[in-house]
Amino acid sequence: MSDQERESRKRKLKENVIFGEKDKAESGETMQEGRSRASTRNKAILPLIFLLVLLIGLSIYLYSKRRFSRLGLRWTTEFSDKEGSAAEYFSFADGVIKVSKDGASYLSSSGKLLWNQAYEMASPLTAIHGSYMVIGEENGSELYILSSEGLSGQGESSLPIKKLSISEGGVVYALLEDGDSSYITVFSKEGKNLDIGIKSVLSGDGFPMDFSVSNDGEELLVAYSYLDKSTLKSRAVFYNFSSLGKNVGADRVVGGFTENFTGKMLGRVHFFSNEESFVAYNGGLSFFSTRVKTSPEEKKNLAILGTIRMIAYDDSYLAVLTDNTKEKEEENYRLLLFRKNGEKLFDKALSFSGSNMELNGDKIFLYQEKSYQVYDFSGRLRYNGNTEDRLLYLRSASDIHLGGSELILCFPNKVERVRIQ
Repeated sequence: MSDQERESRKRKLKENVIFGEKDKAESGETMQEGRSRASTRNKAILPLIFLLVLLIGLSIYLYSKRRFSRLGLRWTTEFSDKEGSAAEYFSFADGVIKVSKDGASYLSSSGKLLWNQAYEMASPLTAIHGSYMVIGEENGSELYILSSEGLSGQGESSLPIKKLSISEGGVVYALLEDGDSSYITVFSKEGKNLDIGIKSVLSGDGFPMDFSVSNDGEELLVAYSYLDKSTLKSRAVFYNFSSLGKNVGADRVVGGFTENFTGKMLGRVHFFSNEESFVAYNGGLSFFSTRVKTSPEEKKNLAILGTIRMIAYDDSYLAVLTDNTKEKEEENYRLLLFRKNGEKLFDKALSFSGSNMELNGDKIFLYQEKSYQVYDFSGRLRYNGNTEDRLLYLRSASDIHLGGSELILCFPNKVERVRIQ
């Protein structure tokens, strides 16, 4: 090979190396520019994605809090005219119980009639706790104790029955009256008299205005009102009928409270659980703890401005409807909701009061004749409804969710399950 050819090949190799490196450099620059542009696009897209997620979340929140406007019928169960006459309805287990002078009928949440219990009572009294209930004859002596399965037991009192309360497990406390004295006696869920009693004399102890038994049936809270030198006084008294109560004396009294009740009348008492309870009186609310069984404690006392019109409660919450005393507001009423420890969840001015109030599930109901309103636990009006027939009672059949909620409406001769959305 000649020297000239060798030089020519060297020049070509050099050119290939130089141009190859140049191509690589240009390729690297192109990739760097691509990454830079992608990074810029990502920075521009991220705020848009965040805004989109925020808008979706806000839309879901607003949709979940909207006022329902549509109603759809799920099922109807009808009764004869005779069955519907003078009937009352109550929440019972997962459905409703219809109570009349001739008997009681339990209707499940699916509309199925599970049982009928026949009896004859001129004026039936009812107390319900979860899946147990007692029906007794006012000023009579008969007692029927029922569960969601049917008749649990029958009992008979020695004196006329004035009021009833029942525990979660079916233990019944009955207020009996005999002239100037009253007695509270206890029955098992089978109807057996347990030979436990509290006697009060009107001239000394006062008259029991209301009473409530704890979930386990071992504690009793009684509201007494009495006159002391022409001054109205009231007291809330706690009794304990467990083995602990034997150590405090024959009367089983473990605590009594009068401080906030001078000149007041106690109207309603209720055990939320074995440890929390409340007393409602004209002028306020008192919340109590029996965490220490032999030493009840008043945890909170709240003044209520305006007349208390109605109260409703379950095992965790208390709703109160009062007159509105705020002059700058046009509404005539106020709706308040409290937790069982006395914490206030809301205080809302209302124009509509209704003649009845119920608290069930996650809703508060106000209703009268052919109209009703449904509020959630934030005080929002979720549904404003009207009916063709006279509405006797309503309860929740499901919690509020994005798709709506379901209610059970009770009328003189039928029960309906409806969906609001």
